[in-house]
Amino acid sequence: MAATGCIGATGSSSWDYKHLWSALVIAFVLQSMLLPCLCDVGMAKMKLALWFDLLVALRIGMARVIGETGRGWIFYAILIWTSPGWIEGLAILVHGPH
Repeated sequence: MAATGCIGATGSSSWDYKHLWSALVIAFVLQSMLLPCLCDVGMAKMKLALWFDLLVALRIGMARVIGETGRGWIFYAILIWTSPGWIEGLAILVHGPH
């Protein structure tokens, strides 16, 4: 029987890199549209978003290189998809509502 989905030939699930990279690109676009404002708070939000994106991209790349298996990629997918919301919430928590 041929392996389908993200289940490898050995039966262990591997990370869905296509989903993660797509989510990271879409989240970057959403962050760029939803987070900025022409103030220091907006710049801080975008810097946080860019650092977050960079760290997650490095983590995904590392997982790819070492061939991680399991469902750990779902945690990163959730973080990526919700990043515009929690970055905005963190900015409100730190700087207060503007």
